[in-house]
Amino acid sequence: MSNTKTILFTLSLLLCKATVWAQWDVSLVQHWSNEGYYNPSVAGASEGIRISGAYQHRWSGIEGSPKTTIVTADMPFRFIGKRHGTGIVVGTEITGSKRNSLLAAQYAYRQKVGNGYLSAGIQTGIYRLEFDAGNLRLANDSATNNTAMIRTNFTDKSVIDFNAGLSWKGRSFFVGISAMHLTSPWFYIQSDSALVAEVVSDSIRRHIPRSYNFTASCNISLFYPLDIQPKNWVQDTNAETQIRATMRAIYKQKYSGGASWVKNDGYVFFAGALIGDIEVGYAFSLHTQGIGKQGDGSHEIYIGYRIPIDAFNKKSTPSKSIRLL
Repeated sequence: MSNTKTILFTLSLLLCKATVWAQWDVSLVQHWSNEGYYNPSVAGASEGIRISGAYQHRWSGIEGSPKTTIVTADMPFRFIGKRHGTGIVVGTEITGSKRNSLLAAQYAYRQKVGNGYLSAGIQTGIYRLEFDAGNLRLANDSATNNTAMIRTNFTDKSVIDFNAGLSWKGRSFFVGISAMHLTSPWFYIQSDSALVAEVVSDSIRRHIPRSYNFTASCNISLFYPLDIQPKNWVQDTNAETQIRATMRAIYKQKYSGGASWVKNDGYVFFAGALIGDIEVGYAFSLHTQGIGKQGDGSHEIYIGYRIPIDAFNKKSTPSKSIRLL
């Protein structure tokens, strides 16, 4: 009987007039602003304390469209003559009245290799789940004149989650690879559909899918004061492979802008500025495929702050010689 209910549940979801979004992890448009969310090995990669926050509203104009906030912070430190990094990640994603939240800690070890540093990092966190982020569906609510809305499956569970990553950063080149949700934590779902609720009385077990991320970027100084930064990001799960190609231009190390192409989704246009020690950015996503095509685009803003610290550069003791004063 349980197998029959499972089949009926699955068929009911498939027969609903809806599109399924299978990507569990939110894809930040300006992913370089919170790169630690995807790869813990970048913790402590700068010579100071980094604090970054991003807010993304996907598929605006659609009722119940997801809103995501991610905050990352990291810093370097030295222990037993070696370079290390530590960081934290705080994230929330809201769909309708349901919220998923993440609180995680990171550690990274850094070793000089060639003209750059090779880093290995791990992340351990707690996910508080209230809905299945890998099963967001577009449906029409006939009770409100066929208004487009996001439907999903509900849950109520806290799980422990693990990420790991490697990266190498040189003077003008970066490459990184990471694995998210290493243990594929499981949870049970209950559909928000009244039709399915009548058919199925018990819940179905689901997993957060393991995903793999590969990023590569370089800095090309064409002529002062303009730099060009091509960036590529590939994210793969058992359900989908997402590819994002970005071209970012930076002027006088203060102003930036560019565009991205996203496979099976559309295009992104973004701009940013460095104001003192604070960096801000805005991006607009124009969706030509998928759920987003039914909405008014997606919006994302980020803000970052860096606090320089003399973590590794020891200052020499001032001499009393008058010739050095």
